[in-house]
This record gives sequence, structure tokens and C-alpha cells, in this order.
Amino acid sequence: MAHPSGARSPRDSITEMTEIVLPQHTNALGSVFGGQVMAWVDICGAVVAQRHCGRIAVTAAVDELNFLSPIQVGQVVVLTGRINAAFGSSMEVEVIVQVEDAATRTRKLCVEALLTFVGLDEHGRVRSAPTLLEETEDDARRKREATKRREMRLLRRRVRGGGA
Repeated sequence: MAHPSGARSPRDSITEMTEIVLPQHTNALGSVFGGQVMAWVDICGAVVAQRHCGRIAVTAAVDELNFLSPIQVGQVVVLTGRINAAFGSSMEVEVIVQVEDAATRTRKLCVEALLTFVGLDEHGRVRSAPTLLEETEDDARRKREATKRREMRLLRRRVRGGGA
């Protein structure tokens, strides 16, 4: 829910998606294609960003996508996304991907990803995102770390001469 200032809590946009890995999602070894996981991550992140800014959000950058453990055909995949920071028009979103054991419901981390999204108006123009509330020390830590990553991303863009 929006704060009277228009700021929003990170908890308001947390998103959890569940997928089951089917044979068409996998390679010859029975492991899910990296591109399939990336697509799921992008969708989960977009929902988080859209929930935060209240409009369509598009991917501006993928800062990190780390594959930590393979995901096999037949496994249940749980993607959890949350917003780490909002910077004017851009938002950093973190998505983690876990597999869930059917019998115990315990989860194992398989993928970590950090993405940047921007919200667009009905004409496709970039619009500012609401401020993100820092309600906990974890929220503040996430924002500090996201701010450092943003500074590095912007520096890399300046060095390359602009562009996404």
C-alpha cells in the first residue's frame, strides 16, 4: 500500500512464481535451458517492478545472473522477486530461483539475478517510480548495495559512450 508520501514498501511488490520443469524446457542432459530460466526471471522481475510503479515496466539491464546449481526436468521451481531500490525512473529488482523438494517442501538456491527496470506511461515514455520505503535494516542494506551497483553500471555506460 502506498504511504501518504507516495512511497511504497518493498513488501508490497514481492512476487512469487512457481513453474514445473517440463521436457520442452530442458537440454539433452535433462537440465533446464539457461534461457528458459532467464525468461522466467525476467517475467518475475517485471511483475515486481510493475507492482511497485503501478504501470508497465520493461527491462533496462541485467546486472547479474548467476547459475549456482542445475535444475532438472520434473522439478518444481520457485522464483521470488523483490525490489531493492528505486532511483527516479529506474528500479533494481532481485530474483532468486530455487527448486522445491516435493516431499519436504525444502528449497535449494539455484539462481540469483539482479535486474533494472523502468516504468513506462501509456505512450511508452519513461516515468518516475515511487520512492521505496526503508522499513528495516535489511531494506537499508539492500538500497546501499543497489546504489553502489547503479553507480558502477552508470560508470560503465559513460566509459562505453552511453547506450543501455
